[in-house]
Parts: sequence; structure tokens; C-alpha cells
Amino acid sequence: MTDATDDRVQPAPEGAQPPAPDAAPYDAAPAYTPLDPFAAPQPYSQAERVGRGIALALLIIPAGVIVWTVLWNIGFIASIVTWGVAVGAVWLYRAGSKARVTRAAFWGIIAIVAVTIVLSLLAGIFADLVAVLKIPLGDALTDGRVWSLFWDNLFTNGDMWQSYLPSVLLALLFAVLGCFTTLRRASRESRA
Repeated sequence: MTDATDDRVQPAPEGAQPPAPDAAPYDAAPAYTPLDPFAAPQPYSQAERVGRGIALALLIIPAGVIVWTVLWNIGFIASIVTWGVAVGAVWLYRAGSKARVTRAAFWGIIAIVAVTIVLSLLAGIFADLVAVLKIPLGDALTDGRVWSLFWDNLFTNGDMWQSYLPSVLLALLFAVLGCFTTLRRASRESRA
């Protein structure tokens, strides 16, 4: 006599195939298909996530250049700008990639900070030139003669570089000091 609560396995009907050992149970969620608008999307690949994060982190470059140039015109050289650029680049990377900082992303963030520093120094020198010429900034940005004068001075005017050398070295020192801690943390995160 068999009980209704008997846990013994019933024999399979004749001709039935046993389930594969790696087969999903019947109540498992169906696989994602691109045509199903209600299914959860598959996660991005590692390369896609890094690319998306770096693309969003690039937005920090113009912000950093503008803040640096404003402070440069006031007469300040502050490490807080590069700190803000480094923190902003890491934050924007994480927001865009939805992931932690990877090794590839770490080098991308360093490149973003370095490009921002170089462009900021060039923008500061350009702002000084515009101030000496007493031309409105909007007019100077669209005037080819001002740009020609800027590039000529940048590459051929040794006296200009002698006068700018202390400011540029001090700016680079503060830039490194400002972003060092943030980049060191990002480096540790990328190795984890």
C-alpha cells in the first residue's frame, strides 16, 4: 500500500527522455531576447562598460578648463581644480560604466586629468594674451589673427616662456598634489 506522501520517484513513462543534468528548471526565467521589451537587458561587456564610462568622464575636461582659467585670471593657482577633475572623472566613469574602476579605466582617467591640465595651462596663457590685447574674449576666440599670434608666441617666444616658467611649474606641482590621492585610490580600486 502506498501513501500519498510517499517521496519515492515514480518511473518515467515509456519513451520519455530524462532531463539533461544542466537543464534549467521549468520555473526559471526565460532568457533575454532583444524583441522582449519587458525582459531585463543583458549586462554590457567589459569593453563596452569602460568605453561608456570614459566617454562620460570626458565631460569633465571643459569644466576643468573653465574653472582653471577663471582662477588663473584672478591670480590663483589651486590644487582643488585638479582634485575636482580627478574626482569628477572617477565619478562620471562610474556613472557611465555602472562598474568599478578597472585597470584600463584607470589609465583613461589619468589621460583625462593630464589632458585637462595641459589644456588648462594653454587656456590660461590664451586668456593672458587676450587681456594684453584688450579684445573681448568672444571676438578673440573667433579671430584667426589672435590664434596665429598665440601659436607664434607659444612656439617661438622664449622670453614668454621664461616669464611663465615659475607659474607653470607651480601649477604643475599643485596639479599633481591635487589629484594624487584620488588617483592613488582609483589605482588601488583597479587592482582589486
